Amino acid sequence: MGVASKYWILIEVDSFSRCKSKVLEAAKVFFHEQFPELAEQKEIPDRNIQRQLIQWYQSNDHRGEMAQKCLRCFISNVLKESCIALEQKFSEKHLLFSAELLPLVLDATSSNQDSKSLTTHILSTFNPDKSNLSTWVTVIFKSCSAVKQSLKEHGIVQLTDWTILRYTTHTRLKRVLINVQSTPTQISKAMKLLDGFQSIYCTQLSQYRKPKPDSKFNTAKYPQPTLEQLNQIAEILSKDKEYSFDKKIISAEEVLEELQKLANVLRETWMQSQQTVENNYEKKTSKLPDFCIEPFNNCLHKSVEQVIITRFDYIQRKGTVKGKEQAKRYLEALHLFHCNGMALKKIAVQLGFTDQPHLSRLLKLKILRKDIGRNLILNLKKYVAELAGYSQNPDTLLELDTRIQKMFGQEIDELIEDAEKEAKNGYRLVMNSKLAQSICQFINKFPHFNN
Repeated sequence: MGVASKYWILIEVDSFSRCKSKVLEAAKVFFHEQFPELAEQKEIPDRNIQRQLIQWYQSNDHRGEMAQKCLRCFISNVLKESCIALEQKFSEKHLLFSAELLPLVLDATSSNQDSKSLTTHILSTFNPDKSNLSTWVTVIFKSCSAVKQSLKEHGIVQLTDWTILRYTTHTRLKRVLINVQSTPTQISKAMKLLDGFQSIYCTQLSQYRKPKPDSKFNTAKYPQPTLEQLNQIAEILSKDKEYSFDKKIISAEEVLEELQKLANVLRETWMQSQQTVENNYEKKTSKLPDFCIEPFNNCLHKSVEQVIITRFDYIQRKGTVKGKEQAKRYLEALHLFHCNGMALKKIAVQLGFTDQPHLSRLLKLKILRKDIGRNLILNLKKYVAELAGYSQNPDTLLELDTRIQKMFGQEIDELIEDAEKEAKNGYRLVMNSKLAQSICQFINKFPHFNN
């Protein structure tokens, strides 16, 4: 149920990127004429109204132009609400405000229904038989590259329902449902639902998320299941008597609703576990004096750069096509592991390795960490020596080595240990260790990765 005024109040941004609301009188009159019994109600059946409006808009009906205006008004209101919802969720901790997001998604007052606008994209892809317009606007909003980039710049990682379900195992699901006091029957049904989802969705994933080179609206990494996929899952569940009970047929809409409910239950545990990890890293304050923290971080970033570039150059040293391709896959694998938290087994499949050991031999993560630690201590020694103006006197340099090892040694050991523990955590979706974040930061800026 919705509010009628959303169909004639348009939300736009002006030339100063300020959000403005204006009443489209023509749209208001049109809505009252076409839906007189609904226009004055406090709550209206959005789905039925949208189905009629989209039918007029997509056909040659003379009401098509006004129907489009009503739909654009509605979309602009939902986009504004989505931006405000993100502000309420992230403003305190991440300083994210709707004023920053609104210009990214709303049409400008000077625009003339630009074919590249997000609103136009939403209208052209909306299918009223699959979902209501509010849901579709939210889906597109979350997958909008500009919104995702803004969230990323504020240090925010958004997990979609489908990402969560994609990485949920039986063990994790059972543990979560037991914790929320689900019955054995409910747990069994949830297992079957997850199995149905993963058997259909995961096997067909690659063909549904190929990016469109000429589109500014990137395909989501884990997009919402298609109607065809939902029907396939529904067919599997309908054949299972334990799942369907007395119901002969389970619909695609019911499957979608149940999957979203299950994801919401799981989301709480994902976010709690993620928050626990973040809190642990926040509480784990450096033992270094304040004046040492910045030089330590700078030397760490430099060491990461040195080690990865050396390894990258070594892999592509022959200059062959195969060597260059392998070096590129090396960077992609490092990125997927340290930036996306993807398991090595899944990375191996995605990048076309014959098996996980083959990928592990290429990455050599343990050696990578040790080399970074070794370079870090060398860079710190060099930094301190230059800062203090030490001579090349062997005795003086030996004393310097001892002091630096004593001051930074434990910090470096803990840095490597944290990264190794995190790498073994099978339930992570994001890497939070200092070393992993430094590697991720470098890979994202490395020219060879972005080419």
